[in-house]
Amino acid sequence: MKLEKFLQDNYGYNPESKKNIKKYIELWKAFYEGNVKSFHNYYIYNGQKKVNKQRYTLNMAKEISEDWADILWSEKCKVSLKNEKTQQQFDELLDILDINTVINQSIEKSGALGTSAVVVSAYDIIKNEDGMTLDVSNAKTRINIVDIDWIYPLSWNNAEITECAFGSVEYIEGQKYIVLSVHKLNDTGNYIIYNHLFKETNGNLTEIEQEDTEEAFDTMSNIKWFAVFKPLLTNNLFNNNPFGIPHYANAIDVLKTVDIDFDAFKNEVKDGRRRTFARAEMFNYDDGEQKLTFDPNDTDIYMLPKGANKDDLIQQDHDNLRTADQINAINTSLNILGSKVGFGENHYHFDGTNLSTATAVISSNSKMARRMKKLQIGYESAIYDLIKAICYVSTQFGAYNINTDDMVIQFDDSIVEDKEAESIRALREYNARLISAVEYRQRIFGETKEVAEEKIREIQELEPETEELVKE
Repeated sequence: MKLEKFLQDNYGYNPESKKNIKKYIELWKAFYEGNVKSFHNYYIYNGQKKVNKQRYTLNMAKEISEDWADILWSEKCKVSLKNEKTQQQFDELLDILDINTVINQSIEKSGALGTSAVVVSAYDIIKNEDGMTLDVSNAKTRINIVDIDWIYPLSWNNAEITECAFGSVEYIEGQKYIVLSVHKLNDTGNYIIYNHLFKETNGNLTEIEQEDTEEAFDTMSNIKWFAVFKPLLTNNLFNNNPFGIPHYANAIDVLKTVDIDFDAFKNEVKDGRRRTFARAEMFNYDDGEQKLTFDPNDTDIYMLPKGANKDDLIQQDHDNLRTADQINAINTSLNILGSKVGFGENHYHFDGTNLSTATAVISSNSKMARRMKKLQIGYESAIYDLIKAICYVSTQFGAYNINTDDMVIQFDDSIVEDKEAESIRALREYNARLISAVEYRQRIFGETKEVAEEKIREIQELEPETEELVKE
């Protein structure tokens, strides 16, 4: 039995949803890993035979995905909840579950392969003796990133996945197991999570019973226990499909050009290195015993055949390396690539040794700023789903009490606009009575309206005490 066949027979999964894009996924994954066999492995004919070569790579697919993830989500980003008590509980979960890292990695993987997901689950839940109630006193929340290979959409509308199955691999004492969780809506609109465990033998799956896991777990809510991450890019490769496309989906040819240029540069340096030619008789001498004149591992010393000299060899028509021209070619290709993936020109620069990335504050009207705002819209929805699921699971099936009403997700826009300048401008608007103190705190500190009002009340309560201290 195969996993897709099991889902098709039991949950109405349509394998065509992934079959149509499988070849694209494999190509994107190969570029992300930095080794596309049909491209990075090639042959050169030297007049006698075809010589197998491995093309050098700057692995720009990984670089692009990582850079966009770091720009979109870092420790400077903030999730603000309704009140300070709720915020403190969430901040505790933020550290325990390492939520910022999970979000950053999910954005990177979705930017690299088009789609990724984060699945939320609860464990250490004990069913009481009555078989109806649950003991959640020791329950904990877990979050796992799921790659596109293990995402099986069941229902979707307008590209939003509403029902989905997620797989993962576990090894126990060397034995491979497949864990499957299926998230389905029931007739009342609540999500039921169906859990399955399979033992894999020679590629075939055999379902086995799970002792400590509910086969059908009622979440008692219409809140999704998963979040799907996709770049907000129009999918021009296939229609009516729930999967997204990576940043470089329409820049594959440019990725190849960058690596062709970089490979030419590396080979120019390698093939144009200085060599010293020496007669074969000079490679050893006899002072009673044979001794070597040169280190046999030194590739800069080339041994001429006996009786030959350097003039007998085929000579190159020039001795100068063309590295400057090739570095210019690499940077031209990098500029085209940067523009194709939304960074604009001059974002990447190669100096012959290292690849560097522009870090200066960019114009709010630049291509990169516009693309960043566009991507934030799409990822904000996924982050909202994830945070809401984490807080619900940790509250309903855990020891927390977190209210996500009026949640505010604040991205770090400092790369686009100077935050200090923004703060000064907002302060001027406040002093001119164009905005309120609450609006000022919401804009600058990313607080919810309730938290901003609470902070202002605390400050106002302290002011009389400060005046009394001054009088004394």
